[in-house]
Amino acid sequence: MARRTSRPSLLRRLLLVLGALVLALVGTVVGVFLWFNRGLPSVEALRDYRPPQVTKVTCADGKVCAEYFLERRTLVDAATLPAHVRNAFLAAEDADFYRHEGLDYVGMVRAGIKALLPGGHLTGASTITQQACRNLLLSQERKLSRKIREWILTPRMERALTKDQILNLYLNQIYFGHNRYGVEEAALYYFGKHASGLSVAEAAMLAGVVQQPERINPVTSMTRAKGRQTYVLGQMLKHGLLAAREHDAALKAEVVLGPRPAPPVGPYYVEEIRRMLVARYGDTAVLTSGMRVEIAMEPKLQALADTALREGLETLDRRMGYQGALGELEGKRFAQLRTLLEKRIADTGRRSQEGALLVDLSRLAQPKQTAADDEGAEERPETSAEGEAAPTSDEVLVRAVPLVPLKEGLRLGGYVTQVDDSRKTATLDFVGRQGILVFSTVAWARPRGVGKWTQAPAKLSDVLKPGQLVRARVLSVPPAGKPLEVTLDQVPEVQGALTVIDPATRRVLALSGGYDFARSSFNRATQAHRQPGSAFKPFLYAAALQSQKFTPVSVLNDAPEAVRDPWTGKVWKPHNYERSGFEGPMTLRQALTKSKNTVSVRLIEAITPQVAIDFARRAGIRSEMPDNLTLALGTGEVTVLELANAYTTFDTLGKYADPVLLVRVTDVRGTTLEEHQAAPEETIPPPVAYVATSLMRSVVEEGTAVAVRDLGRPAAGKTGTANEYRDAWFSGYTPDLVATAWVGFDDHSSLGTGETGGRAALPIWLGFMRAALDGKPARDFELPPGVQTVRVDPSSGLLAGAHVPGRAESFLEGTAPTAEAPKPGEATPDRFLMEEPGRDRL
Repeated sequence: MARRTSRPSLLRRLLLVLGALVLALVGTVVGVFLWFNRGLPSVEALRDYRPPQVTKVTCADGKVCAEYFLERRTLVDAATLPAHVRNAFLAAEDADFYRHEGLDYVGMVRAGIKALLPGGHLTGASTITQQACRNLLLSQERKLSRKIREWILTPRMERALTKDQILNLYLNQIYFGHNRYGVEEAALYYFGKHASGLSVAEAAMLAGVVQQPERINPVTSMTRAKGRQTYVLGQMLKHGLLAAREHDAALKAEVVLGPRPAPPVGPYYVEEIRRMLVARYGDTAVLTSGMRVEIAMEPKLQALADTALREGLETLDRRMGYQGALGELEGKRFAQLRTLLEKRIADTGRRSQEGALLVDLSRLAQPKQTAADDEGAEERPETSAEGEAAPTSDEVLVRAVPLVPLKEGLRLGGYVTQVDDSRKTATLDFVGRQGILVFSTVAWARPRGVGKWTQAPAKLSDVLKPGQLVRARVLSVPPAGKPLEVTLDQVPEVQGALTVIDPATRRVLALSGGYDFARSSFNRATQAHRQPGSAFKPFLYAAALQSQKFTPVSVLNDAPEAVRDPWTGKVWKPHNYERSGFEGPMTLRQALTKSKNTVSVRLIEAITPQVAIDFARRAGIRSEMPDNLTLALGTGEVTVLELANAYTTFDTLGKYADPVLLVRVTDVRGTTLEEHQAAPEETIPPPVAYVATSLMRSVVEEGTAVAVRDLGRPAAGKTGTANEYRDAWFSGYTPDLVATAWVGFDDHSSLGTGETGGRAALPIWLGFMRAALDGKPARDFELPPGVQTVRVDPSSGLLAGAHVPGRAESFLEGTAPTAEAPKPGEATPDRFLMEEPGRDRL
C-alpha cells in the first residue's frame, strides 16, 4: 500500500514543478514584454508617415540643378508599380509576406539559437514587415534588445496597416547604395528609368541589391549583381511569382546601366545657397522638409565660368613649373597590385556597357582618402559579408581605387613603366590600357619653386622616371589594341574665383569659388577677402570726377615723390608697377589707362580718402576700407562678389542693388517663404558712372587690359595687382554682363614676378566672356543726359580747333574745356600741374 501511495505523490510533485516552470516562463515572457514595451513608438503614426524629403533647387533654366537631403528619396505609390517589380522584392526578401502575420516564428527560434551560441549574432528571419518596422521605428544596431522590440512592434504594425501599406512603406524606405533610398531613386540611378518602367531582369537585380547595397549593386560589381539576380529570379519561379518562360528570358536578358549622373554644375554656387538657407531655416529644415528653391544661376553660363576658371588656373600653374610625381612604387609591388586591379575590372562586368575601364592610380599614392566620394565612386571599402574571408589590406586599398570609363580628356593617375629618351616617349600603365607620352607635350615641365627663367627640361628623363605615379590626361583614344595618347597633368596649387552678374536684373548668373569643390569647399568668391590693388582705382577716379575738381583731361604729374601721410603720419614713397619710367605730366585718362600709382596717390590727396570711401560705399563696397592714402592703391580687402557688384553700379549708370542669388523659396505645400528681386536705387549720378566707364574703356582699348579688344565689342574694366603679386584681378563689363576674376594662393603667397592682373586674371575673364557673348549682337553703353562730348587735343587737354587733330572726350556737363588749343607752331600755355595746399613734401 505504501508503494502505491508514493506514485501519485511523485506525479503531483512533477506536475507542480512543471507548472512552476511554465509560470516562471510565462512570467519571464511577460516581464520581458513589459520591460521592452516601455517607451516604444506608436505604429499608428505610420498611417500618415512621410519620410524625409529632398529639398530641390531649380536654376534659371527651370531644371533641377541641385538637391539637399539626408536621404535621397522620391516617393512612389507601390500600387502603381508592375506586379513583377513588387514580386521581385517579395521573392528576394519575404515570399510569404501576404500569408503570415508579420513574424516568421520558425526563423525566430533558429535565429535565437544562433545568437546564444558562442560567437553568434542575430541573423536572418526578418520579414518585410520586420524590416519596415526596423527601418521606420527602430535602429539598425545588431542587439537582442532591439530584436525583442522589433518582435513586439511587428504584430502591431500588421494590425494597424494593410499589407499593401506596409509594402509601400518598405519599397520607399529601403536603402539601395550610393546614397539612394527607395525603389524609385534606385531605378533612376542604376537604370536611368522610373521604377514603373523596370523590366523583369532589372527588377530582380534591384531586389537583389537590398541584401548588401554597397557591395552587391550593378555599378560596384555587375558580376555580383548578376549572381544575386539569378537567385531572385529562381525564388520568383519557385514561389509561382514568375512563369518559366519569363524566368528564362530574364536570365538571358542583358542589363544595361543608365548613364552615370553628370557632374554637378556650380557646386560653389549651390553650397552658397545652402549656407544662406541654413542661416534662415536651420539645417534640419533644409535637409528634410522638401523645400523648393529657385536660384539665379544660369547653368550654361555657370559651366562656361567653371571651365574658364579651371583652364586659366591650369595655364598659370603650368607657367610655374611641374609639381613632380605623385609618388613611387617598386615594380614588384605594382605588379602585385596590378593583378588585383585587373581582377577588379573583370569583376565589374561593365566593359561591354561603358567601353574600356581604366584605373585612376593616383589613389595608390594617396591611400588615405582626403576628399568626399563622388557619385561615380565605384566602391567603398567595407567589412566582408558573413561567411567570407576578411579582405587583405591590399584588397581594401584596391577597392578604394576609382575605376573610370575611358574617354578623351579623361584625367587620372598612371604608372610610368618606361622612359625612352632616344624616341622621346614614355609609357604609362592605366591597367585597363597603356598610354604613350611624347616629350613635346611636356616641354613646359621645368622644375617648380625656382626662378621664372629656369631652363626647360632637355630630355624626357629630366621629367619622368620608371616607377613613378603621375597624373595624366588622355589626348586621344585610338582603336583598341593601340596605346592612348596622353600628356602630363597636374592639379593647380593656385586658386581663383569668377563671378558673373546680369546688370539688368542684378542676378548672379555664375559664381565659381575655386578650382575643385571636392578638394576645397572654401568659396573664394564670397568668403575670401583680398586686396583689389588697382582694381579699386575706378572708384577713386569716379569720386574725383564727381567732385568736379577734375575731368578726364585734368593733368597730374607722374613723378617720384616721398609723401607724409597726414592720416597716419608715416612717410611713404609710392611707385609704379615698373618701379621706374616715370612719365611726367599726364591726363587722368592716361593715368588710369596705364594704372599709374603716383598719380592715384596725388588724386586721393586732393579729394581725401573719406570722399573716396563714401563713393565706394555708394557703389557697393561694404568691406572695411583704410582711411589713409594707401586706399588709392587698393589696400583694403574685398570679396570677388562684392567688387563685381560694385562694378555693376557703373554699368547700370549709377543704380545700386544687392546681388540676387536666391530668387524664391517655397515650402512643401507651395507657400512662398521668401522672394527676392533687384530694387535699384540711384546712388551715383548717371553722368559720373558713364564718364568713369569711358575712362575704363581706354584701359581695355589701349592700356593694361588691351587683350579685351579681342571681344570685338564695347567693354570697360580695370586690372588689379596687389603688393608682391599676391593677388591678380580683372573686373570688367559690357552692356550685357559684368564679371570679376581673381587669382591667388590661399596662404597669400606670391604668384611670381610678372603675374599681374592682366596676365593671370584677365585671360579667365576673357575666356568666359568670349564664350558667353558668342552670337550676341554688340551693344554700346547707353549715353545718359548730363554728359557732354567734345573734341579735345590729347596733348593739351584743350578744345581741338579746326587746325588741331583731336579725339572725342566725355565730360560732366559744365566741366568741358572752353579754351581752344593753339595752332601748330604757336606757343602752348604751360600745363597746369596740381599743387595741393597743405601737403607735406620731403
